[in-house]
Amino acid sequence: MFIHSRFVIVDDKETHLDGIKKSLDFLRLDCHSKLYSDETVADWQKLPGMRILFLDQNLITGATFGGETKVAFAALADVVFKLVCPESGPYGLILWAEQPDLEALKDSFFERFTGEDAQLLPVFFTSLRKGDYINTNTGEIVDAQKLQVDIQDRISQSPQLNALLSWEADVSAAMDAVLRSVVNLIPDDDRASDNFGPELGKVFYRLSQAGAGIERATESPREAINRVLVPILADRIIEHDPSSGNNFDWQTALVDPTESPSVPAQASVNSAIHLSFARSEGSAPIKATDLGAVVQIPDNDVSGFLAGQFGLTEAEFLAEIFKVNEEEWKDCRARMVQIGAPCDFAQPKPGPLLYLFAVEWPFANSDGCKNQGADPKRNLSVDTKRKPKDLEWQSPILQFEDGLNAGRISIFKNLAISITRKDAEESLTPLYRFRDEIISQITHSYSRHISRTGIVTLPER
Repeated sequence: MFIHSRFVIVDDKETHLDGIKKSLDFLRLDCHSKLYSDETVADWQKLPGMRILFLDQNLITGATFGGETKVAFAALADVVFKLVCPESGPYGLILWAEQPDLEALKDSFFERFTGEDAQLLPVFFTSLRKGDYINTNTGEIVDAQKLQVDIQDRISQSPQLNALLSWEADVSAAMDAVLRSVVNLIPDDDRASDNFGPELGKVFYRLSQAGAGIERATESPREAINRVLVPILADRIIEHDPSSGNNFDWQTALVDPTESPSVPAQASVNSAIHLSFARSEGSAPIKATDLGAVVQIPDNDVSGFLAGQFGLTEAEFLAEIFKVNEEEWKDCRARMVQIGAPCDFAQPKPGPLLYLFAVEWPFANSDGCKNQGADPKRNLSVDTKRKPKDLEWQSPILQFEDGLNAGRISIFKNLAISITRKDAEESLTPLYRFRDEIISQITHSYSRHISRTGIVTLPER
């Protein structure tokens, strides 16, 4: 419910810790401070939401960068292991040091933090001198304003982190504006009384009605209110005034890669945009009845499903509709995708849900290229000849599962079935969900397919 501190300070000297904390308090910047010792660090917990980590260079007495560097580096690395929460996003590391050796520290960190641990690394390393801001003997504030200016200067040295923090600040300002607009719906006369809470509750009820329908306000109020507030939040973020003076030049954060993105890179970006796996801590689980839900075939009986629902044998489906060979089919996974109008999902009416038959087909090679004759029978690739026909919608390059090659998903507009909500909830297993933009495209493609017109005419010679 509460937003975590963005600044974290770690020091082995209590006077220094208090002095920096008082300086940040003076600047109205919330921070979390940790007094380092060999005995207490083992019990530390991860700190979500951290954006700047201040670390004293010499956390262990006698272990300095100029002397026992391995011990000094190990202490700093232990702090990162203990405190950094990779799910919380990027952060920068600011080292308190009179004579910093950032290159040696970076080399040590890059050597130690490998594989999945690389997610714990900061976006940038920099240093500051405590004595410029506090009295290192007493901890008294010397120049808090200079501390703020120097922090901003160090952050600006990493335009990419600067861009992300600027965007986060825009989101926070937009969030405040949305909350303010909701509370402003309460008349002033009702604020100076015990009616404030109940009146706000009435506003929530109306918002829930707007998102779910007059009779459905209490069924799932969080989802319903989100349908109303999230578009407003997005608009508030977009309408940030670039000429307000509080603006970051995003051009400085861009680095032209010059070369075309690799297939894994395309899959990663496309999947982040279009797929939701609801893996984050606190995420609501995906339901088989959610709009855009991609679900397993019941009992994984693809042959029985094709025959029972569509009157097709597996061989007929491969030869006449999907057009892949049996060897390529072994790498594919049959799915169903729940489609429909967003308003029907937001304000559901009685009746079954519509699902389209689909197939995930990962590429034969991780780079998306053909096998160059090595195995011509298993040759699904980026430039495969199986282009989508009128009956098939084909996705961008996506990553469906860790450890598998990237690929695409094909959805067949002529293979639709209706399933009741109850049966869907009881018999279907959701895997992931298409986000709104792409499921709207799929639904629109399906609606054009079933509403296409034709005329009877005498063929021309």
